[in-house]
Amino acid sequence: MSNELVTLTDKQKRAQRSRSLALALALAAFVIVVYVGTWAKIGANHSSQMAPVTRPVQ
Repeated sequence: MSNELVTLTDKQKRAQRSRSLALALALAAFVIVVYVGTWAKIGANHSSQMAPVTRPVQ
């Protein structure tokens, strides 16, 4: 088996870095959306459980 390494050109390196940055930003956006959605759902459940219980007037 040969130990040949592939050397990338500057243009290929920039393209690879650009793709990596785009993927990192997309992943960060996904994490933020899931985080905000989770807190929104928790907040909705919490506020519905904390609603005052009214008793009928006798």
